[in-house]
Amino acid sequence: MAKEPAQHARKPIGAQHGTPKPRKHMASDKRRGSARERGYSAAWDKFSRAFRQLNPLCEYCQAKGRTQPATVTDHDLPHEGDTELFWDNTFTALCSPCHNGPKASAEARLTGDALLAWVAKQKVGVAT
Repeated sequence: MAKEPAQHARKPIGAQHGTPKPRKHMASDKRRGSARERGYSAAWDKFSRAFRQLNPLCEYCQAKGRTQPATVTDHDLPHEGDTELFWDNTFTALCSPCHNGPKASAEARLTGDALLAWVAKQKVGVAT
């Protein structure tokens, strides 16, 4: 004799499905301070706008033959609060997906010259 299909118990609508876990980046954002506290001043805003006027397209996308507007002026080396490195740096015009995806991933695993070499490869379209 054939078995009946199993019935899955469902929680009633509105029932709690467990305690939501705080997202990692939200906790780290509180620790690192506001954008202004991290050096992103009116002078940075002016510099960033001027940089993106000169570099209006995402440099990583351009290297891959895509045309995407740049929305972020990215520090090639993370300054991590170092005010000298904040300004004495190289910069890349990026779209948000490139800044928050491959660049963030590279920053999590690379530092210094290795990170700069990775950035340079992205700008010329070399696969990594």
